[in-house]
Amino acid sequence: MKLSFRSKLFYGGGDFAINIMWQLTVFYLLFFYTDIFGLSPANAGLVFFLAKIWDAFTDPIMGYIADNTSTRWGKFRPYILFGSVPALIMIILCFTSPDLSQTGKFYWALFTYITFTTLYTIIAIPVGSLIPAMTQDRDERTSLASFRYLGASSGSIAVAVLTLPLVGLFSSPQFGFPIVVGCLAVLGAIFAFLCFFNTKEVYSKPYEETIGIKKVTKMVFNNYPLHFVILALLTTWVANNIKQLTVVYFVKYNLQLEAYFSPILLGVILQIMFGAYLVNLIKHRFEKKTLFMIGTFLYVITDLIIYYITGYENFWLLAFIATFGFIGFGMAGVMAWSMIADTIEYGEWKSGFRAEGVLNAAHVFVFKLSVGFSAWLAGVILESTDYVANAIDQSPETLNGLFIMGYIFPAVAGTIAIIVTYFNKYDSNFYERIFSELKQRQS
Repeated sequence: MKLSFRSKLFYGGGDFAINIMWQLTVFYLLFFYTDIFGLSPANAGLVFFLAKIWDAFTDPIMGYIADNTSTRWGKFRPYILFGSVPALIMIILCFTSPDLSQTGKFYWALFTYITFTTLYTIIAIPVGSLIPAMTQDRDERTSLASFRYLGASSGSIAVAVLTLPLVGLFSSPQFGFPIVVGCLAVLGAIFAFLCFFNTKEVYSKPYEETIGIKKVTKMVFNNYPLHFVILALLTTWVANNIKQLTVVYFVKYNLQLEAYFSPILLGVILQIMFGAYLVNLIKHRFEKKTLFMIGTFLYVITDLIIYYITGYENFWLLAFIATFGFIGFGMAGVMAWSMIADTIEYGEWKSGFRAEGVLNAAHVFVFKLSVGFSAWLAGVILESTDYVANAIDQSPETLNGLFIMGYIFPAVAGTIAIIVTYFNKYDSNFYERIFSELKQRQS
């Protein structure tokens, strides 16, 4: 089934919506905690880590609830409609600065962030689950994944370009951050509503009977293509999130270019978007896992070249070499989302029922787990290298720690992702055979 451009565009708008809210936390929340709110780096990292333990329970529960939902709007779209405004309110509270003790600040940050990630889960899992619910055509799924990635990247651009310059217009960041975050979150909520009204679930029939947790759990454990993709995604997102979480520190302290942070980040995101566009042009010529490995290899090799050969003293040389890595990450990101969607049919083939929500919950959980692990790791390294918030001259140990976090850790994680994906035997021929058998069962 071919989808209209309008459906694809506003489906991408759904990811634009959730990514505006999410990228605010990825790019700025750790920095906000340490340099503005006054939380110690170790405690700030611990907030992220504990929130992901909570997500280990809420993500699969939300996926299970969504799969067993039956409304006139479908399984997933109602959550996009009704979850956006509460998430908007909580992301604003995440960036507020009440005058509390260090212990009070820790618990305030923990409460607001955990509540936000729970509300984010309620929206994000349904948005991701829409791809297999909208079409069963593999190429159309890749096209949807490209629009999703472009929407997500556009949300990142909005966050990167607007946040710090707008915050700088206010008398203090404590006052400016919640106002700017609120305006961006309202924009995100509007696009969530547009996604709801312009998409349609075609392949998400409600179950005739409620599927028990035992059956769902067995289906997940028997879905071996999902295991490969999830492990590859975990390492890929760790690579990406460590880079994202440290970029504001790296630009401010290593490059000494804090005033140019927004245009630098804009350039990075545009390169990632080009990679997403490029992979959509060549998707017919290669297997999905091949394109994923090519993209991942590009950012692994560029990170290693930058760390071991060029360094960061020459900014323009750094920017030129890094371009190839960011293009590669854009390619890998699209293919990762598309590969997740293709595991739905394998699960249905093995178990006899579809579980888009639960399988996408696994993806969302891995995504958030990578953020939690990355933030915890960043906090520990900042603390262990004697990082001093807002100090003009950081110690050589701190600068080298930021350099390692931004380039060596992502390269190691990407290498693991390539190895894992290489051994995944779930290719297009396997998928077509499964898809044909499912069609025969239905007839």
